[in-house]
Amino acid sequence: MTTRIDDLAIADLTIARAVPADIACLAQLNFELMEDEAHPYPLTLEDLRARMARWIAGEYQVLLFRRGERVCGYAVWRAEDRGAYLRHFYICRDQRREGLGRAALALLRRDWLPRDLPIQLEAAIWNTDAIAFWRAVGFKDFGLTLEMTPSDPVT
Repeated sequence: MTTRIDDLAIADLTIARAVPADIACLAQLNFELMEDEAHPYPLTLEDLRARMARWIAGEYQVLLFRRGERVCGYAVWRAEDRGAYLRHFYICRDQRREGLGRAALALLRRDWLPRDLPIQLEAAIWNTDAIAFWRAVGFKDFGLTLEMTPSDPVT
């Protein structure tokens, strides 16, 4: 089944490279992303600001999504050996279910991500909403990351 991306959602959406003045906004959005995914290792806003500053300085490509002047999400990615690694992708809570995630991904592919590389990302196994979204827009299961914490015994 092919889903047509809402042309209105794309027409209303812009993507721009983040700048240092965006760090506080990005840190807040990252904080909300960590809440939404029930991240097991949450960071403080101060830590998130420092991380975003490093990323904007060159570790990653950090992009802000806007509808008009209003921020509606962000993405963080970089090219790696096996593909374009999409580390973060977030649509603001109050703007979800309007086709923005699908539209933002389409614009990322068209205008920002390398066209000759696959896109790879990770989703926490318990984040079923995110997994459903990624599968709905065309991603396929690729691998499984396992973790053993320092306090976990070898059994």
